[in-house]
Amino acid sequence: MLPKFLQVFLPSYDISVMDLRNKDDKKLIIEAILNRGEMKDVKWLFKTYSTREIKNVLRNPSRGCWRDRSLNYWTKILDVKLPEIVHQVAILSLHPDVNLMKRYFNYLKKRGKVPK
Repeated sequence: MLPKFLQVFLPSYDISVMDLRNKDDKKLIIEAILNRGEMKDVKWLFKTYSTREIKNVLRNPSRGCWRDRSLNYWTKILDVKLPEIVHQVAILSLHPDVNLMKRYFNYLKKRGKVPK
């Protein structure tokens, strides 16, 4: 069962059915708190998840859900190196860039992460 304070970070989700250890739920929780959490929330996060688990989420950021300042901050603090294209695609933007997405999918193809 997730603590009730997490509902603020996940307003579109029913946290009563989420699981702290489910990999998809874990990613949502970690990203939400790193993006918008205050010190008390971040402390809870680091007590709940290992630094390795948090770094793994940062290494594979969800597309279009990160605030630029948050992603920059946490990748520097936790010494996570992201390819520039991955960083750019992770940033929330109200002005989608078709060329950026083409470059991103070409990047993924070269690494065998999407069908050719």
